[in-house]
Amino acid sequence: MATPRYKLLSEQIAEQIRNDIFKAGDKLPSVRNLSEQYQVSISTALACYRQLEDKGYIEVKPKSGYYVKSASRQSIEAPKIKQSMAMPHQVTTSQLIMEVMHDSSNANFISLAAAIPDSSFPIIHQLKKTFAQLVRSTPFMGIGYDSSKGHEALRRQVARRVASTGVHISPEEVVVTNGCQSAIVLCLKALCEPGDIVAVEAPTYYGLLQLIESLGLKAIEIPSDSETGISIGALQLALEQWPIKAVMTVSNFSNPLGSLIPDAHKKMLVELINHHEIALIEDDIYGDLGYHDERPSTIKAFDTQDRVLLCASVSKVLEPQLGVGWVIPGRYQHEVEYQRFLINSSHFRLPQLAVAEIFSRGSFDRHLKVARETYRMRRDRLFDLVAEYFPEDTRLSKPQGGFVAWLQMPDAIDTTELYLRARQHGILIAPGEIFSSNKQKYRHSLRLSYAPEWTRQREDAVRTLGMLAKDLLVQP
Repeated sequence: MATPRYKLLSEQIAEQIRNDIFKAGDKLPSVRNLSEQYQVSISTALACYRQLEDKGYIEVKPKSGYYVKSASRQSIEAPKIKQSMAMPHQVTTSQLIMEVMHDSSNANFISLAAAIPDSSFPIIHQLKKTFAQLVRSTPFMGIGYDSSKGHEALRRQVARRVASTGVHISPEEVVVTNGCQSAIVLCLKALCEPGDIVAVEAPTYYGLLQLIESLGLKAIEIPSDSETGISIGALQLALEQWPIKAVMTVSNFSNPLGSLIPDAHKKMLVELINHHEIALIEDDIYGDLGYHDERPSTIKAFDTQDRVLLCASVSKVLEPQLGVGWVIPGRYQHEVEYQRFLINSSHFRLPQLAVAEIFSRGSFDRHLKVARETYRMRRDRLFDLVAEYFPEDTRLSKPQGGFVAWLQMPDAIDTTELYLRARQHGILIAPGEIFSSNKQKYRHSLRLSYAPEWTRQREDAVRTLGMLAKDLLVQP
């Protein structure tokens, strides 16, 4: 298969940058001029520049154009995640998790910890207007009995939207939930009994560890790569050794690494679960926030035996407080619907109607386009700040979507101690120990969120955090 034209062009320009034909700080030709110079389409020229951005060669400055990045910005390497795997064990989550979550809602802190979307996008104003219009134009039924699957209008819109991920289903195959975490709870309860083993990627979102603990399940942590996600080899080894009941993974732009599982690995995951005749719970909550034009596929798109349960919600693309999510359970539809009935037979209907209405408008896709570009630029600014203010051996993941990144510090720095010192300065971070049931495993790492706008106050917080890290580095 021939290499796409934009990749050839991006490599040509990258070579010119490496050879100092274009130097750090130089302004590059506009997209239109690049198109004319190399006789390619505007879309090819734009894809070329995005490829160079993703590789760290160039940056975009609003209302100014594309520029070559300084060498220091390119020098930050990706984290090296330890590829060790322990035996399955009961999960015991830390009080530190509750402290971080509690403080994140305190306006007196500058939070670099909370993975909450920016609430200043115009779509939020449209959402408020939609709520008001629905209250005026329809009989108010904020809560009530509905289909065991959720409101039909929302299920129809979800079925339309997941088609872009390669999943072709009917609205009857969608079950509406009170958010993505609620969807995962239903899946775990439908699939597992107390004492069963669940495979999770490591590091993993601490909320999933809390769910596993609350249901009396055992976890086996599978090491993950900061770029490609869960290790297929390690998972295969675990499946051969232990009676694992289900696998849980975030397929696209994981929390906390920001990794993206390649399509080839997604296919291999499906082959593994088919071979071992088990289920896979896929969390695709960040899937719509990729920085490229083409939305990544889901693992569910490669599902040949209906063993993948696809979970998602609007909490990262609209507003967490809406409490609207869904699951496409495949062969486990009956079990998930039954668990939904047992846990809560009535759900708030008004948010479902509002989300269905927003989904039906072209403005939602325009919002996603703006959000993706905004978060990509904010990721690049975080990259710059870390390169400038943190210790030299600091490593930082470079997510291709979402709005969280994984930062790995030199071994001499304990990020739980860094968390405590930063908190004294009114700054919140998410220390690495809360992303594993083994509290020592990621004591030199932390997760940072770059969703909010980079104000001077937030940039000063990152600068202070870097200074505190350097102070820990030099202490005996």
